[in-house]
Amino acid sequence: MKFNLFALLITLTVLTTFNLKAQEIAEEDHKDLVEWMTLTEALEKQKEVPKKIFIDIYTEWCGWCKVMSKNTFSHPQIASYINQYFYPVRFDAETTDTLEYLGKTYVNKNAGGRRATHELGYILTNNRPSYPTISYLDEKGQLIQALPGYMDVKKIEPYLVYFNENAFKSAPFETFKTNFENTFNDSIPNGDGLVQWVSFEDAQKLIKKEPKPVLIDLFTSWSVTSKVMEATTFTDTAIANYINKYFYAIHFDPTSKDSIVFNGQTYINQGISHPFHDLAIALTNRQIGIPATIYLNEKMELLSNVPGYRSGAEIISILVFFGEEKYKTQTWQQFITEYQQQHPQ
Repeated sequence: MKFNLFALLITLTVLTTFNLKAQEIAEEDHKDLVEWMTLTEALEKQKEVPKKIFIDIYTEWCGWCKVMSKNTFSHPQIASYINQYFYPVRFDAETTDTLEYLGKTYVNKNAGGRRATHELGYILTNNRPSYPTISYLDEKGQLIQALPGYMDVKKIEPYLVYFNENAFKSAPFETFKTNFENTFNDSIPNGDGLVQWVSFEDAQKLIKKEPKPVLIDLFTSWSVTSKVMEATTFTDTAIANYINKYFYAIHFDPTSKDSIVFNGQTYINQGISHPFHDLAIALTNRQIGIPATIYLNEKMELLSNVPGYRSGAEIISILVFFGEEKYKTQTWQQFITEYQQQHPQ
């Protein structure tokens, strides 16, 4: 998740055919716990406090839309997550209302016809109207992705985190989904301890004896993608061995209350108007992304702040770029072009 510090100060499957059984289930009483609003309301709220928009696109005749309302949106944890991290919108794809969206006016040109899809229904489903569809819009109201099909609790969970915490910007969904499921599957062996994590104090002592770059893992306990990286990326044996060989690795919770001496200066968490440590603010140039990997050179000077979830496959090229000091002779674009040619997936 990425936080603009100044904004923070203001607020801190495929489709199944409709059938009689689904209709009978859907007609039972249910307690949908999501705090739905209109798209117009959500877009207005975005102007005050930027958050992504979660849209449940339905029609009155869609039986599985009703089943999803009953079985998925009535789940307390799912509803709470949607309410907290998104502006939730329920959109009737066959509405006859005239609607404004991103400066344009949309109508239902086939109003009164059989299953007449509104113009905006086409936009929000990426021109593939089917129901139910869940669409995710970014903080500026632009469509990120439209996902057709009924989703139960288990299926929707990784998608909610994937879009809310911006993992979609840095990893394919199937990779993230596998790692997400492994993180919360107790039967999967835990690889804690593979990376040799040290403190800021120890790293500064070690670097005097044997100069190496420093990798800082920026994480919080409330970031799900942080947990996924801890449980999968950093427990990948090859990744852990590479980090141990080329870096001094530091775990850093940016909400820590500890005083930290870094390059001769003492940093604290003032805890007055935001929850973040002064050192985290300095290392990220006031743009705190969680999770993130921050890279320092052997003099403890900042090289780069790389925000976002990274799987083992996504992080290895970044580790090579900084760990083997490729940055000293190549731009990132030169390096990654060469690297991908040498390591085709």
